[in-house]
Amino acid sequence: MDDGKTRHNGNDTHALPPQSICDMYRKYQKMDDAAVDGDLHIIDFNRGLTEDQQMQLIAVDIIPSELIASAEKAFKNHGKTTNGDLVEAESLPPACTVYEHKEFPGLRLFPSLLPPESQWLMLDHLLHRELSIPLHTNNLSQDYTIPYPPHLADATSPLSFFTYPQNNKHPAFIPINPLSSHKTLNTAQFLQKKLRWLTLGSQYNWSTRSYPPSSPTPFPADLAELVTTLFKASFKPESGVVLLYSPKDYMPVHRDVSEESPRGLASFTLGCDGLFIIAKEDLPREEREQGDEPEAPPHHASSKNSKSDSPKQPMVVIRVRSGDVVQMDGPTRWAWHAMPKVMAGTCPESLHAWPVKEGGGAPKEYARWKGYMRSKRLNISCRQVWEGPTNDMDG
Repeated sequence: MDDGKTRHNGNDTHALPPQSICDMYRKYQKMDDAAVDGDLHIIDFNRGLTEDQQMQLIAVDIIPSELIASAEKAFKNHGKTTNGDLVEAESLPPACTVYEHKEFPGLRLFPSLLPPESQWLMLDHLLHRELSIPLHTNNLSQDYTIPYPPHLADATSPLSFFTYPQNNKHPAFIPINPLSSHKTLNTAQFLQKKLRWLTLGSQYNWSTRSYPPSSPTPFPADLAELVTTLFKASFKPESGVVLLYSPKDYMPVHRDVSEESPRGLASFTLGCDGLFIIAKEDLPREEREQGDEPEAPPHHASSKNSKSDSPKQPMVVIRVRSGDVVQMDGPTRWAWHAMPKVMAGTCPESLHAWPVKEGGGAPKEYARWKGYMRSKRLNISCRQVWEGPTNDMDG
């Protein structure tokens, strides 16, 4: 019997996280950027892996340049007539080596998987098109009357919030309940300060931590094609949670356990760098007292001064950069994880001008918002919600 808390996958959506990952989360949340740069416990592919990290991370696959280029072309030209899948050899992006962590079967890291143009296109699709669709709920939907951009008769998608003036009183985001503590917002306050999340496809309910049996809006077809191509159809994207961070924002320790399907979850980073922490479950106290504690990997030793009585728990801290993808699959699909810190000033130069395109081609109103992503980190996690067949090309 479903008690509303325990899902079909056997996980309790209201379970409390292990103390050890909470302690580690607080440690990195308080750490300054210079200390992060010098912390060799953090897996950082740009800096290079330590000897211990090289032993823990095993290269398990390579995403060929041709496949990445073909996926990018299809993403860019979705629904358009093109000249097949041919891509000029000189324009091919680098291949992506896929790493899996020894301590976390199913935790796969795809450094720099998305080329810069794909990152730009994904931002365009998510923050212009998807954010402007009223059926896609965001963190203000329950409390505000949102002045969504109109859908012009000759356009394939609605206009963008980024065509609005920044500080004008109109259009206004007005609280639904006039007696509430919420204040009326202008567009700049909405986009720069208040917007935290957006849901695509099957609409995740943050209050009940569940999905409705049916969705009023499908997962975006072009984004689904990009994901299924890059991940060889190992899962079917049915829902996407888009998170938007500023440098002082964070995501507390949690698990993504509301989905019925155990298939992998893929999390894409765009914009500024972030720290991603993932940990295994604590053992019961009686098992710890018997001395059967799991050892922490060499690149993370437990603090001797910790007030927690948790064991030496396998835990990984990863610096994720724009274009990186983290996949949680297999035994790691339901693992505890968090984003304690976003690194200011780390957005790649290729995204500095977003939403203004070099050489023109974007609406003139976008010029007001030039540089929006320089202080933002966007994360979209794509997941399969329901059990069902997929064309699993990995066998």
